[in-house]
Amino acid sequence: MQAGRVKLFNPNAGILTALANSGMEVVVTVPNEEIVAVGASPAAGDSWIQQNIAPYYPATNIVVILVGNEIFTGTAFQSTWASLVPAVQNLQASLVTRGWSGQIKVSTAVALDVLATSFPPSTGTFRADIATTVMQPLLSFLTTTSSYLFVNVYPFLTYTTNTDISLAYAMFASTATTDVVDGGLVYTNLMDAQLDAVNAAAARLGFAGLRLSVGETGWPSAGDANQPGATIDNAATYNRRLVSKIMSTSQVGTPAKPGVVIPTYIFALFNENQKPGAASERNWGLLYPNLSPVYAIDLTGKTAASEYSPTVESPILATPPLSAGSGTWCVSNAAADPTTLENALNFACGVNAEFCAAIQSGQSCYVPNTVAGHASWALNNYWQNYKGAGGSCSFDGAGVLTSTDPSFGACVFPH
Repeated sequence: MQAGRVKLFNPNAGILTALANSGMEVVVTVPNEEIVAVGASPAAGDSWIQQNIAPYYPATNIVVILVGNEIFTGTAFQSTWASLVPAVQNLQASLVTRGWSGQIKVSTAVALDVLATSFPPSTGTFRADIATTVMQPLLSFLTTTSSYLFVNVYPFLTYTTNTDISLAYAMFASTATTDVVDGGLVYTNLMDAQLDAVNAAAARLGFAGLRLSVGETGWPSAGDANQPGATIDNAATYNRRLVSKIMSTSQVGTPAKPGVVIPTYIFALFNENQKPGAASERNWGLLYPNLSPVYAIDLTGKTAASEYSPTVESPILATPPLSAGSGTWCVSNAAADPTTLENALNFACGVNAEFCAAIQSGQSCYVPNTVAGHASWALNNYWQNYKGAGGSCSFDGAGVLTSTDPSFGACVFPH
């Protein structure tokens, strides 16, 4: 497979340690629920660096710290929006003090729903609710520090919800009849059009020189009956063509920005067999959970399409949903101190009071009436609701994932 870089959704100590001296470029993410804390003060930013970067760098080649993932999608993390720019600034200040700002960049990852308009690409515009309040100061920071805006781009999702999009256009196989012409620019694939819509939106705010990185893209190898495009052959074709494009020696860029290098990260390494929802949600990986490949792919881009063996659809191996009674839960960490647990409990209840309704006096999960017991219920409710939007079970060390069902009596923990 020969990957040259990897993106982590949290500062996992085990993985960061394992990547030491590998030479692989590593992107580390500040979990969404930690953004407000990191943005509180320069000292808070430095503390995060001290705990999550300093123990591993430079042995582990950390090159980017992302502050959150898709926080502008929906309203789940709206309370963090005002803290995003202070958080990136606080982390940057710590890196500057340590002499690491030249090697480690700070950014965030956004979904395409940050755009109010995206077609044709030249009309790209950021949403009014974030354009001047968040995106403008964020893009100013990114250009000043020579960082990238990470954009998660999923042509598959656009293709499945828009009948005007052809499969060929979504999969880098456009023909003259499916090309999109915007002014004097010709778009032969959907991903380029989506990226240039972001470029146009940035230019409207005065940041035409902004650099983009594709934080996530990919194609699922299996899906439900209403997702006929989710096949092993299509997934292999999309990702192989993607790699060929981004690893091209000509660095083709996009029609609006030809020749510009766009660092790109494929989602995901593994199929996520514990993920709820449509079958496609569990089948974005290059590998099955048992480490066997879903299909062959050379991430160096040196293998020509004609050199790959034909793919074989294998519905038996497609990652299935969880069986009844199985699952993963987020519960209180026995090693966490009471203050950390209480802060996490208050945070989860503050996001949505319904998360904590069952731990009120007289309700099914009130007993045991302890901070740890109540926190387990609240943290699990929070995580189950927001894990798909980037929420983690960290809570500054208050939470930990378990495969052991914490339910008891009438208190049934969701999963």
